[in-house]
Amino acid sequence: MTPVSALEWTPQGVELGQNFLLLGEDAWLVDRISDQIRLKFKQIAAAELVIIYGDEVKIAELNDLLDSYSIFSSAKLILFRNADMLKKPELDCLAEYLQDPSDVQSVIVMADRIDARVAGWKKIKDSCQIVTCDPPKWGSQLGPWLNQELETLGKSMSSKARELFMSRVELDFANASNELHKLALLAGDRKQITEQDVLRAVGVSRVGTQIDFYRSLGNRQTRQCMELLEKMLASEWASLQVLSLIIRFYLTIYNILLLRKNHISPSEISRSHLMEVFQSQRQEFLRFAENYSLSQMPGIFATLLETDSQIKLSAASDSVLLTACIVKLLETA
Repeated sequence: MTPVSALEWTPQGVELGQNFLLLGEDAWLVDRISDQIRLKFKQIAAAELVIIYGDEVKIAELNDLLDSYSIFSSAKLILFRNADMLKKPELDCLAEYLQDPSDVQSVIVMADRIDARVAGWKKIKDSCQIVTCDPPKWGSQLGPWLNQELETLGKSMSSKARELFMSRVELDFANASNELHKLALLAGDRKQITEQDVLRAVGVSRVGTQIDFYRSLGNRQTRQCMELLEKMLASEWASLQVLSLIIRFYLTIYNILLLRKNHISPSEISRSHLMEVFQSQRQEFLRFAENYSLSQMPGIFATLLETDSQIKLSAASDSVLLTACIVKLLETA
């Protein structure tokens, strides 16, 4: 089935007998979606909740759980955590059940990541509503989430406060949610959260690392870039998350170079064509683009594509692969 982003998904239309695959590494999003589904089933069918873990369940227990009716309720909801740790017999058992599921129970399958080439997972994907629960790769991706949360809290933010907040919080929704609720408490009865509130309450642990990383790429400073890469990986940034930052950077540089080739002025580029970049950083990106040329872009994107494939398939460490990628990007004319 066609995946739906967790930020776009709503429980409207959810029915007993429908099954779900919550796919992604952001635990906050996974818990939010599963809680919404649980509440919906409690309302429509008073469904009994059963929680099971993929790294613990055995096939006999799983067969019994999927085939038995609840003695406490006319409906049952099975919450399947750590499903990506299922062994093949249990995975195949779950997949076969979902080919012909009961109409009086639903299953929520939770997995950080899956191998869609495996027959069992392919069947599960084809049988479930897929909701992607990925952490944000860069600060601007927090925007839609922030809109939803502010509406729920009955608060608003000035544009400068929003920009500052999204640049400062860590790139996961749990941290961002905690920081936003702190700001709501700080604002008290005030409806608007101000830039000063953000400056007072939200730390600067990420903004320095990310913009400094962009600066080292933009200025082609290999040593500084390596130091920041080591810092991000030591802070448990996922390798693909770091690679996404690099790809995002070079897509922006490529966009600027194309616009310049078409005789768009720097002021017009900054004003109308860099919406994905924080306003305070747009002039810096224009300067970064001066250190690159359009003729270098095909080689740069070939290197990024190769690195993405290697991270997913190679046995080499992610640190080594990202280091080699950065050296190639910054030291190749």
